[in-house]
Amino acid sequence: MVDIEFIKKKHFVEGWSIRKIARNLEMSRQSVRKALANSEVPRYKLTEPRPCPVMDPFRDVIRAWLEADKKAPPKQRHTAKRVYDRLVEEYGFTGGESTVRRFVRSLRDYVKSTYP
Repeated sequence: MVDIEFIKKKHFVEGWSIRKIARNLEMSRQSVRKALANSEVPRYKLTEPRPCPVMDPFRDVIRAWLEADKKAPPKQRHTAKRVYDRLVEEYGFTGGESTVRRFVRSLRDYVKSTYP
């Protein structure tokens, strides 16, 4: 697989034409054009979220708590630590605190990104 940065270097730095790059790398000119037009580095994207057997049963409970917190005064709202402590006390949660923190952060980041 040819690196996109290699194609960009040949075109922009060394001045190779799209046709020359395609011929030397044995790929179509359209693929070379796509590589030149794409400004971001390709990243892997999950098609669906990975299952989390420890957290999945508790996701709805946490969402409900944080939804109820919207109506509570700021000082009485749940922190991620408090959510974890409450899960352990009330539900016998066996997962780690960092797992709960990561999930709560993802929920709060989602809310911030959808409601500026």
